Parts: sequence; C-alpha cells; structure tokens
Amino acid sequence: MKLNHYFTRLIVALMFIVFVNGCSVSHALNAPEPVEYKKIYVGLNRSAVISRFGIPKLTENKEDEKVDFFEFVDGYHAASKIRILLYLAGDVFTAGLAELIFWPIEKGLFDGNMHRGVVKYDKNERVKKFEVFDNEGKKMWSK
Repeated sequence: MKLNHYFTRLIVALMFIVFVNGCSVSHALNAPEPVEYKKIYVGLNRSAVISRFGIPKLTENKEDEKVDFFEFVDGYHAASKIRILLYLAGDVFTAGLAELIFWPIEKGLFDGNMHRGVVKYDKNERVKKFEVFDNEGKKMWSK
C-alpha cells in the first residue's frame, strides 16, 4: 500500500514538471504567423512596411534617403496549428508524458525562422529598394 502511494506521488510530480517546463499546445497556439514580406513593393509607404515587419531595429537618415533595418521571425500558416489536436490527444492518452516528445518537436521545428530586411526609402518615405535575408545571410527576396 505504501509503495502505491509513493508511485502515485511520483507520477503526479512528473506530470507537474512536464506541464510547468513547457506545454506544446500553448507554444503552438502562440507560434508566430508568417510575415508577408513578398507584399512589399517599390512605391509602398514606410508605415505599410513597418506594419508588416514591425519596428525597425535601426534607422539611418541620409540626405536623400532613409534606410530601415529589420529583424523578424517568419512563422507558419495558421492551418499548421492543426497539430494542436495531436498534442491534446497525446497528452490525454499518456497523462501528459507525451510532452517529453511533443515539446522538443514543437520548440525545434515550429519556432519560425529569423529573417532580416533592409528597406531603402526615397525622400517621400516610399520604398525604392528592399532585400530580405535568411538567418545565414542568403538573399530570399528583393526588388
């Protein structure tokens, strides 16, 4: 009887540790959305660029142009969140132990990809040139 009591406490403690350290369902719900960097075009105003990329990390003001440097996380389409159903089912059927598998998968594969963008504007703050790079510096999109 005493052994059964300790076993129950151990299971409850393990479940608590798993859920406190990370929940794949919560992480999937809060995963970053895709950034629409392919909708940036020459002539677009600066405020529209900022609405897509976020606040620039750095802005350089030159005599006849302004240059914004951005860093952003490009996530996955909202339909990819269907994986939440798998996570929930796994958690229910394994009493939370599936988190030992799902959490590293969620953290490693679905965190999104860091990108950098450089946007040059004319004196009217309209895009005249832009480039988007992946985390390794490879050009992904430009005009």
